[in-house]
Amino acid sequence: MNTTEWIRGHAGPLGDPGPIVAAAKAASVVGIGENTREAAEIDRCRVGIIKALVEEAGYRIIVIPDSANVAERMDAYVLGRRSDLDEVVRSGWLPNRTESTAELLSWVRAFNGRRDVSPVRFAGNGPAQAEPEDYDRVVAAVDAGTAAALRERYEVIRTAHDFNEHLQIHQGVHPGRPFAELAGEALELVRAAAPGQGTVDLAERIVSFHANSVAAKHDFAATSRGIAERIAKAHEESGRKVVYFDGFALTGVVPDAEVALKAGTRFATAGSLLRERFGDGYVSVLLAFGHGVIRGGMRIPEPREGLVERALFDSGVDGALLPLREDGWPGGPVRLRIIAGVYDPAADGDHSMEIPDLAGAVDYLGFVRTITQTRPLPGVVDGVTAGEGRS
Repeated sequence: MNTTEWIRGHAGPLGDPGPIVAAAKAASVVGIGENTREAAEIDRCRVGIIKALVEEAGYRIIVIPDSANVAERMDAYVLGRRSDLDEVVRSGWLPNRTESTAELLSWVRAFNGRRDVSPVRFAGNGPAQAEPEDYDRVVAAVDAGTAAALRERYEVIRTAHDFNEHLQIHQGVHPGRPFAELAGEALELVRAAAPGQGTVDLAERIVSFHANSVAAKHDFAATSRGIAERIAKAHEESGRKVVYFDGFALTGVVPDAEVALKAGTRFATAGSLLRERFGDGYVSVLLAFGHGVIRGGMRIPEPREGLVERALFDSGVDGALLPLREDGWPGGPVRLRIIAGVYDPAADGDHSMEIPDLAGAVDYLGFVRTITQTRPLPGVVDGVTAGEGRS
C-alpha cells in the first residue's frame, strides 16, 4: 500500500475529535501544535478540540502562548471577575488577538458558570513580561531631563509590542539600532536617576522583553525548557489536566529540532521534554494545511515535494484526522512547512522543519486542504492594532 492509499484508508473526520479525547482521558497533558497561527480553519479546529477536552476528558487548565500577565487577565475573565472581553483579547500576543480567542474565552466563562463543574483556568507559557503602559510608568517616575532621554529610546522600541522587531527587520523598516541595546541604555538612565526600586524593576523588565525577543537571537532551547517546566508545574501543583496550544515547533515531540529563524542551532522542543516527563501521558496533536491565503492576502502555494503536507494534499483528503499513535506512518523522514511572521512565499522551500519520525512526533494529525485568513478581533488589522499590545 502506498502512502496515498494509506492516508485515504486511515483518515477520519477532523470534526470528530473522539480519538484525541480517548487518548487524552488517559493522559495528563495535550499539546495542540499548528504550522501556522494565521488560518481561520485551524483556529476553529483548535477551539473545537479544546472544548471537547474540557467537556469530555476533564481538562481544566488551558496554557496559552502568551505571558503570565495576559493569562492572568484571561483567567480573571473566565472566572467572572472582569467583563472587558475585548480589552483582554487585545492585550495579548499579536496572533491571539482574534475572534477565536474571544470565542474560547466566552465559552469557558459560560462553562465555568455552571454549578456542576470545577472551573477551567488559564495560564501562560511564559513569565510576566513588559507591556506598553510600563514604559509610561517608568517615564512618569523620573525627572524631566531623564524622561526626555527615555522617551527618545522608548518611543522607538515600544513599537515591538504591535510590530515585532524581527518583522520590522524582515520588512526593511527597522530604525537601525537593536531594541535591546536601546532598552539597556534606558535602564542605565533610570538607575542614575534613582527613582525607586519599583521603577528600576519595570525598566529591567523592559530590557528582558527586548533581550529575549526573536530579533535578539532568541534561545529556543531555553524557551522550550521554560514552557515544559511551567506546564509540568501547573499539572503537578493542581493535579489537573493541561491542554497547551502553540506552534508545532514547540509542541511537537522533536528532540533535535531546527527552525528557519535559528538555522544551524538545534534544540529539544517543549513537546519532547514533556514526552520525557510524562511518557504516553503527553499527547501531541498537529493541525496542518495544504495551501491558501493568510495575512494581507498573502497566498501560500501548494506544498512542495518532500513535505508531509504534499502527501496529504495528493491524497485528496480534506478535514481529515489521522491517528498516528495507533496506526503509525507509512513513510520515512519528512519535512513540515512552518509559516511564521517572516514567511516569504517566494522562498517557500526555506520555511520548514525536519521531522525524522512523524509518528513519534505526532499522535494525531489533522489536515485542512485550504485555509483562509484568521479573523482578527474588530479593530485589529492583520494581527496588528495601533497603540497597544505585546510581542
